[in-house]
Amino acid sequence: MKHAYLTLGIVCCATGLAFAQFKPAHIPEKATWFAQLDAKALRESAVAGLVLQLLDDNALRQLAGIHAATGLNLTNDIDTVVLFGKGNPQANAVLSLYGRFDVNRIATILGMGNEFQNRAIGNRNLLSWTDNGQRNNLCFIDPTHAVLSRDETEAVEAVKQVAGGTANATLAKTLTPVSNRIIAFQLNNMEDFVAENQQLVILKGTDSLILELSVKPGEGGEKDGIDGTIALSAGNLEQATQLHLVLLGLQAFLTLQAKENPQLAMLAQQVKIDLQGQLITLRMNLSHQVLKQLVDAQIANRQPPVP
Repeated sequence: MKHAYLTLGIVCCATGLAFAQFKPAHIPEKATWFAQLDAKALRESAVAGLVLQLLDDNALRQLAGIHAATGLNLTNDIDTVVLFGKGNPQANAVLSLYGRFDVNRIATILGMGNEFQNRAIGNRNLLSWTDNGQRNNLCFIDPTHAVLSRDETEAVEAVKQVAGGTANATLAKTLTPVSNRIIAFQLNNMEDFVAENQQLVILKGTDSLILELSVKPGEGGEKDGIDGTIALSAGNLEQATQLHLVLLGLQAFLTLQAKENPQLAMLAQQVKIDLQGQLITLRMNLSHQVLKQLVDAQIANRQPPVP
């Protein structure tokens, strides 16, 4: 076992010590949905301070525990988080992390897990273990790139994709890098997704959804804010018109809930909903001041820890 850990460390060091960056070619052709968090861009913006305020004492203790055990500082060492898959996200999602990892240290900890296995995939290693009755599969492409999935087949395919596979063309909109963008999400299999998540039945009849959140640099001494866009592509003009009307009605309803839920009403008031052909677009611009109000309200409503 010790030999396996040593081999893993040598392989990871040999396969690349350079800073790893997400590449669109890392997403396989079969993927129908994709999500990305540019943690580095978020960390370098004034918005990061507000996000950190949302972490309660329990979350901070968990982060500290992970750091102490693995050497991984989740707020500083992760630069990009990518999640992708086909169909049900809970069944076959693949998580790719780009940052800085102490591979030997993490592998040693995982080696003490239940039903641990270590097998070779070409010149790399797939680490597998059982946690709460579910198998987990992890591979370090190199010390700056880790791939994780509960589905072993998906994990292996993701590793092979990095080595060289057919790139995904249908997710090109969100795979293309955009300056200041911190979150991107694209979902093409809307019909299947809605069928498995009935709370989103309002989106039935749409072909695709694209969500983007970007840091809006502050001007005139004002701190950074957030620009958000959601684009919904409907199957035909009739479905687009119906969905547009439903969204306008939902916005009006939420706006009237100022007394019961002032934060949600505030957000609803910031949204502009447009219809162009079969495309419905929701746009929202949140200044740093509005973001701070929302964060302060969330903290004020936070439940006290159970003694």
